[in-house]
Amino acid sequence: MKYLLLFGIGVFIFWKIYKGEWGRVKEALKNLNYFWIGISIVLSILSQISRAIRWNMLIRPLGYNPRLGNTFLSIMVLYLVNLIVPRGGEVARCIVLSRSEKIPFTKLVGTVFIERLADLMTLTILSLIFIITQIRILINLYNSIHELKSGISQIFTLKTLIIVILVIILLFAGLFLFRAIIKKNSNKNSSFVLKLRELKRNVVEGIKSIAKLKNKWYFIAHSLLIFILWLFMLYVIFLAYEPTRHLSLWTGIVTFLIGGIVMILPISGGIGVWHLAVSYTLVLYGVSLEDSEIFALVAHSTTNLIYLILGLIAYIWLFTVTGSIFKFSKSS
Repeated sequence: MKYLLLFGIGVFIFWKIYKGEWGRVKEALKNLNYFWIGISIVLSILSQISRAIRWNMLIRPLGYNPRLGNTFLSIMVLYLVNLIVPRGGEVARCIVLSRSEKIPFTKLVGTVFIERLADLMTLTILSLIFIITQIRILINLYNSIHELKSGISQIFTLKTLIIVILVIILLFAGLFLFRAIIKKNSNKNSSFVLKLRELKRNVVEGIKSIAKLKNKWYFIAHSLLIFILWLFMLYVIFLAYEPTRHLSLWTGIVTFLIGGIVMILPISGGIGVWHLAVSYTLVLYGVSLEDSEIFALVAHSTTNLIYLILGLIAYIWLFTVTGSIFKFSKSS
């Protein structure tokens, strides 16, 4: 229900932005430089190859050597599923790789936890650098978007704070309950307890894979490379669209980071909210609101269209090779 509500809000924002603008959108699409659109697609694919290499680096210390092709295809399934169910792709890619490479699902979950943590840390560091150097831009952005101010005011309320505290308490209570069950039944060999122990052991083993990496700097380099490729994947869209062609790489960095922060929200594909944030960011750099909205639509559609196409191809390919990829194997 939460995801449906957030998705509905995103669709409503999207509709409000582009209502009555489709004539201008069609005209803009005719005048795009599709060479740069093609470059953006290539950079997108390269970023996912880099991500597949990085994921394999975490899996190999567990004693498995998955094929890069299958890891790449599972990541494309990740983006396909994320377009439908926010965060659901993380589970889907583990299921896909577990089926295609016979790797225990729970061990893969541990490696995904490390991978997402690496992404979060990278985005946090880049965002802090951005905030420190561009505090005036952020203030101007906040003051220029009535919807953003209203949304932030509604988020940071006493009711929300209480809910967050209760959720944290419940999470810790669940963790202690889980540990208590394991401890209480430590001398028993019931199948339920054995499965719980195996689940915990496998997930922890997957998380500990970061400590077994042979070349941690190589892992860090790929984490940075992924974000650099994502940045240029967005920036070359500037070059494809006449009203944004004059914008600098720094403007691209600011737009990329603000868009990245917004994408943390659990809304399928960031629809609506990403368009809103990116549009008003470009307005601060002298681009008209109408042109900014069209840029946001082109950039968002290009990225998600290629993920949709490659994700479907990946799913069909893996389905023909491994059978029903969403059916757990015994090793899972």
